[in-house]
Amino acid sequence: MKRMLPALVGAVAFFCVSSMSAEASQLEDALNNGATKLTAEEINDRLADKTVTFENLNTGATALVYYDGRNGTILKIFGSDQILEGFYATDLADHVCVGVHGDKPMRLRCVDVLLIDGVMHKFELDGSLRGRIIEEVAGNII
Repeated sequence: MKRMLPALVGAVAFFCVSSMSAEASQLEDALNNGATKLTAEEINDRLADKTVTFENLNTGATALVYYDGRNGTILKIFGSDQILEGFYATDLADHVCVGVHGDKPMRLRCVDVLLIDGVMHKFELDGSLRGRIIEEVAGNII
């Protein structure tokens, strides 16, 4: 039994590490294939006072998002007349976090932003791909 316990602990640790790396594989694969993780300053430079078209690669939804340069956002989903306001900020780990005012209590969504072939891609903190910015336009076009 004494010899079995270290082997069991090692197997559990290996399974946990394998599970974590499987979850992070899209982010890790992108970085291993030449993507660059943007810093907070680079994210702000690319988003401030711009309207971007964001494509959610999981749901297929597309939205216009205006980042006002003073940490405010306006969001309009294609096919809807609803306009949502909120805010964004970068954190010390170089994530961009967005919150939208609505009927429910606000929840922040923080993501890593990678530059892949010149296009910004957003990855969930678990490493899965969320979507990409398919167009950037100066100013508020919403």
